[in-house]
Amino acid sequence: MKKRLTPFSTSLVFLIAFSLTSAIVGWTQEQKTEPERIPEQLQDRNMDRAAARLYQNALKNYEEKAYWKAARELIILLDYYPAFSQADGVLYHLGESMYQMTMYKSSAKMFRFLLTKYPLSKYAGGALYGLQRISYQTENYAECLKIFSGIVAKFADDEIIDGARYYAGMSYFSQRDYDNSITTLSKVRTRSEYFDHSLYTVGLAYLKKKWSTRRSPRCASC
Repeated sequence: MKKRLTPFSTSLVFLIAFSLTSAIVGWTQEQKTEPERIPEQLQDRNMDRAAARLYQNALKNYEEKAYWKAARELIILLDYYPAFSQADGVLYHLGESMYQMTMYKSSAKMFRFLLTKYPLSKYAGGALYGLQRISYQTENYAECLKIFSGIVAKFADDEIIDGARYYAGMSYFSQRDYDNSITTLSKVRTRSEYFDHSLYTVGLAYLKKKWSTRRSPRCASC
């Protein structure tokens, strides 16, 4: 089901937007151009180790679904640890945290930036899948299906494939393309969290096809 923007998440948009913009601008510049921006204590040999501790804490908050706390810590990582060795993971989990808070525009920026900066990252498939989900949630079904084609081409054996099939199948269903919806959703594997709803939608798609076939002669005579 599509997520709706809540009053809580709406307020967070304004709280995060300024910090996020500052973080990305600072991160994309060369560190040597603004040495005064980063506190001296963060430039020592233990910087990556310190960043890793902060990252683990952010992941703990993420796993506990404390997405606001996770996002705040991940933004700090981007801002003060630009050379962190797991920066691609920071971008991915920040994008996911924002997605969970229905901040779709900000989430999409993180996923796109990850794909541009780290195209070979282990999170690349997840970022592409994130963009697909955002396209579906914002009812951009054509874009959702376009991204799905990219996922099939590059990540057909990845765990994200069942979710990608689900959102593609639901996009076809929303466009009343019931044949492609049935074909796509039928490939969702039984072990997937999307299996039950996919099975339900397949049955509904068959009913929709049956009803449209029954009505077509009547409409033709109108």
